[in-house]
Amino acid sequence: MTVQGGPGRRCVSCGERYDAAVLFCPKDGTPTGAEHENVSHDPYLGRVIAGQFRVERLLGTGAMARVYLAEQLGLERPVALKILHRELLREESATARLRREATIGARLRHPNLAEVLMMGVVDASAQAPGGEPFIVLEYLDGMSLTSALLAARGSLGVVRAVHVALQICDALGEAHSLGIVHRDLKPDNVMLVRRGADGDFVKVLDFGMARAGRDPDFATRDGAVLGTARYIAPEGAQGGSVGPEGDVYAIATLLFQCIAGRTPFDGQSAVAILVQQVSAAPPDLRAVGGGREAPLALAELVARNLAKDPLDRAANARALGAELSACMFAGRQDSSITARLIGGQRP
Repeated sequence: MTVQGGPGRRCVSCGERYDAAVLFCPKDGTPTGAEHENVSHDPYLGRVIAGQFRVERLLGTGAMARVYLAEQLGLERPVALKILHRELLREESATARLRREATIGARLRHPNLAEVLMMGVVDASAQAPGGEPFIVLEYLDGMSLTSALLAARGSLGVVRAVHVALQICDALGEAHSLGIVHRDLKPDNVMLVRRGADGDFVKVLDFGMARAGRDPDFATRDGAVLGTARYIAPEGAQGGSVGPEGDVYAIATLLFQCIAGRTPFDGQSAVAILVQQVSAAPPDLRAVGGGREAPLALAELVARNLAKDPLDRAANARALGAELSACMFAGRQDSSITARLIGGQRP
């Protein structure tokens, strides 16, 4: 929603102003930044970081870091450079999260996972003391799922939604096979890029809140709630341990949203949403918005994987993907939808 006055955010690419809740520009998918930020005095623009990454332009800012488009000199390829905010240098949780994103990302190899290329520390210059940790990721020229949903007025439709969900399942299935749980899957952490004829090729991002096996460096304090309220599983909402079934719950939530045009649970505050995650029954997909077009078998699959008890959901993302494929391709629903999925067509 474009705003006419008051505090908000603006697209760092086109300059359009939006309401404070809009994190990605609906026009071009660029992350938005706080309106008061003055990008003309950015200390990183034009610099060569680590002797090989020339910073070209700001792509977006978040609570933890700034992300830039940079050119890797010599190879002449674009990369994304994520630099921790200097004011967070003394915050161990922030530096640990960036380090976690880099180390876990470097372990993962899958076409639908964003590739982590390296990590390092910004060197000092005449203008700045340096010392900020950074990571280098493959540059993704596309838009977030958040922006895609805004552009589609909330609902992607059954065909696109299933296509996106199957890729997320395969990507996180690879992580689960290595004992890695994402724990913060949401539309902001899913990018859609073009690969060949596919304009909805998925890249899952940001393993900064992930848990990797029993490594104490990735342990969660008892009672801590990690994740985003609309997508967190009930066990996570209660501060409990979140395993692969928690990521399954988040994928089912995303699938519900991409089809229906809203998440199963919403509210005026994060606390109100967390209470619903723990105690309220999710609505029937076929009773909400675009969900009226969903086959019964698909609605039942989504409901099953929004179960309060993790043992009632698919055991991991790859198992969910297998269930979803069987549901959509086994002839138990509208044959026209099957034909469009097989042919890669969109509504």
